[in-house]
Amino acid sequence: MRKLIATTLAGLTLTAIIALVPATASAVGYEDSLDDCSYPKIFDGVIMKPIAFTAMIGGALGVGVCTISILCPAFLNRDYPEFASMMVVPAAKFAFARRIGECSGDAASY
Repeated sequence: MRKLIATTLAGLTLTAIIALVPATASAVGYEDSLDDCSYPKIFDGVIMKPIAFTAMIGGALGVGVCTISILCPAFLNRDYPEFASMMVVPAAKFAFARRIGECSGDAASY
């Protein structure tokens, strides 16, 4: 019985050591994906631009609803202009400030 327990603990320890050793990461980061234009321009024009336009309208509606409510201005006090800008401007830049199929424009605006 002691041999079984010792063998099981040794196996669990070895498994834990192997699981905790860091491996090389091969994931693609967000910044790397902006340089890769592997999708067709028609996809950008038909799918991505309308989604960005819808997000811009949704952000504007969200800011409007937040403005007429009492809670948002109370909580966002000094940061309200920044909040309103963050809700609308990135989607508007994505929809209107870049050409169709262009993905390496101003990466800071996305």
